[in-house]
Amino acid sequence: MKVGVIGFGGMGLGHAIEVSKLGFVREVVGCDTNEEARERGEAKGLRAVDDLKKLLAEKPDAVLVVTSPATHAAIIRQCLEAGVPVLTEKPLSTDVKEGRELVALAAKKNLHFQVGFELPYCGSMVGMKDIIDRGLIGKPTLMSLVQISGSRLRGIVKAVNGGTFYEKLCHEIDLFRYFFGEPERVMAVSAPIVMGHYDCPDNVLSCLKFPGGEQGNITFLTSRAAHIGGTDDHGDRGHYYELIMTGTQGSVSYDAWTGTLEVMRYNHRPDHKTELIESINVKQWYGKGEYNIADQDRDFLESVRNRRPLRFPASNAQISMEWVQRAERSLAEGGRWVGKEE
Repeated sequence: MKVGVIGFGGMGLGHAIEVSKLGFVREVVGCDTNEEARERGEAKGLRAVDDLKKLLAEKPDAVLVVTSPATHAAIIRQCLEAGVPVLTEKPLSTDVKEGRELVALAAKKNLHFQVGFELPYCGSMVGMKDIIDRGLIGKPTLMSLVQISGSRLRGIVKAVNGGTFYEKLCHEIDLFRYFFGEPERVMAVSAPIVMGHYDCPDNVLSCLKFPGGEQGNITFLTSRAAHIGGTDDHGDRGHYYELIMTGTQGSVSYDAWTGTLEVMRYNHRPDHKTELIESINVKQWYGKGEYNIADQDRDFLESVRNRRPLRFPASNAQISMEWVQRAERSLAEGGRWVGKEE
């Protein structure tokens, strides 16, 4: 296969390097208007062009879109219209209507189209699903996630990123749907913006409710990152996660700092003592790290190559994006519950 990677910045180059390791990929071609980005890729032995039309003229078998969110829709449309399968980094688009149009276009042309919601491929989520499937915590009822994002990262600018949920919290909404199915309603509230380079809420609380009574909670914090990582130029960049899944018989928590899953059981003894059932090193047990674009990219490209259906098609991701938009609406309206029909 010949694979194009559109956007050769840090994320794009990371994708390109992983894809180049796949035995069935004969060539990876980058595409970026930025000369320095192209040179960084070429220093890694990867050829790059400076224009999307040039890339498409080479007739790649598939492309990965790794540009800023506001540019996704136009690039994806051009690739689909050229008959090229697409895996795009999240979000699918910063506009729900555009997202629907792109999903419809891919279906019309019978092309593989996937959004990079890679969390189900990550070791922590593979482990949580395994623990649930083994019945160790009973029926899942609550998923609670704290995301701590570096305050010195580039800000969330609505014109570029689409909003807090589009840029940061779309992963969490998609993850809740992965475990619980279709939500019924969502709400979101925020404190006043702290970071001067953000024009979207930087500290957010959100809750999704599901028909069976299940609940997904999100706490998103930027200010906490400086306490954890320090205040130098790099210390409080990046993302940190605190995650717990609670079930009818116990809970499993993921500690991102140690890469460990801990399974607790509740109320199964006459004295109601809580017990630690398992402590699992995710990398050793499941062979997958916390961040796992490698399996995601391979799964997508193998699906294209073998003409098999995608595990996570963009049509499913679009449903998550509909809920992202509802969460943004709730945030703008001061925490009003927004339901499925809105």
